[in-house]
Amino acid sequence: MSLLSLQRAHLSFGDYPLLDQVSLTLLKGDHFGVIGRNGAGKSSLLKVLAGIQPLDDGIRQVSPDLRLQFVPQESEFSQQDTVASVLADGLSELKQLHEDYAGLIACCGDEHLSDADQAEMMETLQQIQTQLDLRDAWRLEDRLTMAIADFGIAGDTLVHSLSGGWKKRLVIAKAMIAHPDILLLDEPTNHLDTFGIEQLEQQINQFQGAVVVISHDRRFLDKVVTGLLELDRGQLRTYPGSFAQYQQRKAEELASEAISNALFDKFLAQEEVWIRQGIKARRTRNEGRVRRLEALRLARSERQKRQGMAKLALDAGKKSGALVAELNHVTLSLDGWTIFKDFSTLIQRGDKVGFIGANGVGKTTLIKLLLGFIQPDSGEVKQGSQLQVA
Repeated sequence: MSLLSLQRAHLSFGDYPLLDQVSLTLLKGDHFGVIGRNGAGKSSLLKVLAGIQPLDDGIRQVSPDLRLQFVPQESEFSQQDTVASVLADGLSELKQLHEDYAGLIACCGDEHLSDADQAEMMETLQQIQTQLDLRDAWRLEDRLTMAIADFGIAGDTLVHSLSGGWKKRLVIAKAMIAHPDILLLDEPTNHLDTFGIEQLEQQINQFQGAVVVISHDRRFLDKVVTGLLELDRGQLRTYPGSFAQYQQRKAEELASEAISNALFDKFLAQEEVWIRQGIKARRTRNEGRVRRLEALRLARSERQKRQGMAKLALDAGKKSGALVAELNHVTLSLDGWTIFKDFSTLIQRGDKVGFIGANGVGKTTLIKLLLGFIQPDSGEVKQGSQLQVA
């Protein structure tokens, strides 16, 4: 059964088409990964699917009573938002169904209603009850309590106090709690630690609806998708299978495209030589060949070449001394929680250091400490001279 479809969808910003007569059908159980170079329009495609971005032309069709959840790359929260309030917002549609159901129950006994109104009300009541049954929505409080427990952080915790990884987990949990038919995820692994990514992989693999996910994480795509959607120069191509299978097939396509283009260019070059022979090209019997050459020139000019590899050169700038930062017996606590205790390390120019650890353990705080944005409770932080920080 088709959940959502695009037919001849067109979307452009200025003269550049992001979607050029694109067609796509999402079925229950489809797990698609969207890939393509930066700026190709992947996020715009997800917004079109979500109904957020209107099309310039074409048709977007959805099945009746479709439940869709869209998780953008970054989410905004108010200062008052708590873990519980955000998760409860994911159940807002079901809460509204409960309120509608209770309101209709209260009105059913109204003696002033006509028989026709009573019949119509009972039919609507039956439809709402069916929706509540199908979506297992009779015990919303229990569902919310379980979601908070699974999340692993107290419900009254303020969201702005969470790390980037925990915020990302929260918006994904908010989308999942609604039990949608379609889940749209834009770079969901951003900010997630290894455990969070593995947990997300399990959630997607167990999800019975359709999933469309944008990701540059090849390992993640290999774990969760059943097919790839490649957005390239306004065209959307579907490749069944894993990312590894896509890579092999794509390499074969590019090799074939290169051969075809080379043959085309060779033939065009021959025709260009012919047209320059002079008066013979203007004879009546050759007018068709002239028109064909004009068509070849037009086709060559309209060929959209693949995006090349960028060459980026950076000025090294003025070199500082050997020392970048040195931490000596540093201890730091935030909100009563010890992040570092008697921690020492030395970072010198030329070092390339990676910080790893679970979401919320203090990786970003360590960077702020090294740069002098925050001060330790005890211990010493030394910074090198003439530092240029990006």
